[in-house]
Amino acid sequence: MSEGNWKRALFALVLIALLALGGVVQALDLGDATYVEEWDGLRGLDSERCEYVGQEGRPETGWIHWIFATKGDSDDARLVLGGTGSGTFEPGEPLDAETWHFYTPFFELDGLEATIYLFGGDPGPGGGLVISDYCPGLQEELTVEKTAVTSFEREHFWDIDKSVETEEGHELDDVAKIWLYIDGSGDEKATWTIDVTYEGYVDSEFNVSGVITVTNTGQLDAVITSIEDLLAGEAIDIDCGEIEFPFTLAVGETLVCAYSEDVESKIEGYNVVTVTTERDTYTAKAAIIWGDPTTEINKTVNVKDISDLFGEVALGTVTAPYGDTFTYYKNLAFEDFEDCGAFLYENRAMIVETNQYADAELKVNVQCVIFESAWAQGPDGECFSDFGFSNWGWTNPVTPSTNEYWPLWAGAAQCDTDKGTLVGNVHVMYDGTDVTVHFNIDPEYTLGETHVYAGYEMFPRTRRGDFTVAPGQYSNEGPFEGGQVWVIAHATVGLPDPDFGP
Repeated sequence: MSEGNWKRALFALVLIALLALGGVVQALDLGDATYVEEWDGLRGLDSERCEYVGQEGRPETGWIHWIFATKGDSDDARLVLGGTGSGTFEPGEPLDAETWHFYTPFFELDGLEATIYLFGGDPGPGGGLVISDYCPGLQEELTVEKTAVTSFEREHFWDIDKSVETEEGHELDDVAKIWLYIDGSGDEKATWTIDVTYEGYVDSEFNVSGVITVTNTGQLDAVITSIEDLLAGEAIDIDCGEIEFPFTLAVGETLVCAYSEDVESKIEGYNVVTVTTERDTYTAKAAIIWGDPTTEINKTVNVKDISDLFGEVALGTVTAPYGDTFTYYKNLAFEDFEDCGAFLYENRAMIVETNQYADAELKVNVQCVIFESAWAQGPDGECFSDFGFSNWGWTNPVTPSTNEYWPLWAGAAQCDTDKGTLVGNVHVMYDGTDVTVHFNIDPEYTLGETHVYAGYEMFPRTRRGDFTVAPGQYSNEGPFEGGQVWVIAHATVGLPDPDFGP
């Protein structure tokens, strides 16, 4: 039994005693009654009239108002209750009317027994014991409801890695390398790979909040003395506005309180509120249930790429809990480069939201042209070194009507053609008057400067009259007047760098 029900029961007992004591003027022997009648258990069952609270004999704790009409010749009466009720009761006001009135505490009607005893004479016609009005008592009743709303923040973590690979797989000091040869044999594709990996998450900023709604759904104003809220067994603060306890909550009115509690982790259990009044206690609870995070940081991230070759490119997005791989490639060819040498291309992939990045470098080596001296070798050519010169090359005799193609050798030191490179030929024509020389270079080589000497002597002379083989001293001394002349054909020829390559 709740505290309120105990109080109501105690009040009823006191009322019974008071009514009994107050109603008995003198001791009566029920055996002396001149008339006895039992209540039929039905009359007046539909007479609930709680709106009469406060009238004569009608306390808020409940009552039954019995009447017996008419008194007739009786001058006193007693009402005896049994079954679910108990006690003997004397008449109440008004005493001078034609009807006996009895006011008893309220007892459960189902199973209630009542008997009236008249003294001093018989009743008048048309009487009968009946319930005039009754009320079980005004009840205090609070409806307490509460909510428990969880919230937390989830931060996702990522990793990024980037690499570049070439078809040939050349690499030095962790840098991928490509060698592009003049003849196109080194043309190659480079492929970049960006791996974005999901690394998991961390939850934080845990909070449980909610509202407590207290509604007076009873028939009495409730005096609330305290409200206690327990979160997973721990007392927490609540905010009920500017009210102070004890606080009277009128019938039909509602009190709303709120709470918000930061916690260290995903606690389990219930949030339980206890509302205590002067009459009773009321509770309500809500389960603490953790659902999806309220806020998610970096659940979806953007991946971009910044490089010397492609500029800034948005690669796409990645969403937890899955990673992804992005790839792209470029075909690199010798013909795409205006200059030779080594070119380092830096490349960075980045997760925009976290500012994480990974770098990959590609070094492209473009073969250069090395210019070397080349001399034509006629069928009867004489090597310079045979005549004491430090330079190599050939001076070649021609006679009128010569029309020949001589091989053009580059890098043939000491006139050793096994050491040299055949880079083309020269077309030499001599008609007895003029010497004409045409240089024909193979496609893979580059023709630079050309120098031709034609004269009756084997070698040209300096201004001082000394023989020389320096190309800058060459000249064509024709027209000639027939006879044998000597021809030296020199050119600077660009050859692919022979030391180029991995």
